[in-house]
Amino acid sequence: RFSTLGLGVFSIGVALAVIISAVYFSFLLNRIRALAGSMRVVAGGDYKHRLEVTGRDEIAELGKEFNMLTERLDDTERQRRRFVSDASHELKTPLASIRLLSDSIVQSDNMDTDTMREFVADIGSEAERLNRMSQKLLMLSRREDSAGPEHEVVDVERTLSRVFRML
Repeated sequence: RFSTLGLGVFSIGVALAVIISAVYFSFLLNRIRALAGSMRVVAGGDYKHRLEVTGRDEIAELGKEFNMLTERLDDTERQRRRFVSDASHELKTPLASIRLLSDSIVQSDNMDTDTMREFVADIGSEAERLNRMSQKLLMLSRREDSAGPEHEVVDVERTLSRVFRML
């Protein structure tokens, strides 16, 4: 049998253990909630968001990994935006040439046949250029490896001649 004093000490010990456990788990749950909240922020598209990491336990390790992941997501998103911008710019150039050449044909009442054929040939060349670009874009989107860019031999003289003729 326990004495009244022993039972009191035991009860105080159990109460202290319950209080300490509740405080510890509350602290732990708050850190997990902060991590989950940060995940929701990043899932919403804010890839610049970082979690403030404190401590050296497993939750802190998760926080560090989360921050590294969001950094990579942010970097990937920046690269994607740059790629889309560059691709859009590259596609606009041949489209502008096609538009200019076709407008010239339409607006000219007395264009000679040779000039018109040259303009139509240039429109065909620009359309082919767009086709090559779209094929390369599709190829890039399908690539799964991280190999370097493929190299292509370009006849600079022929390319410059086409550019000067178009200008």
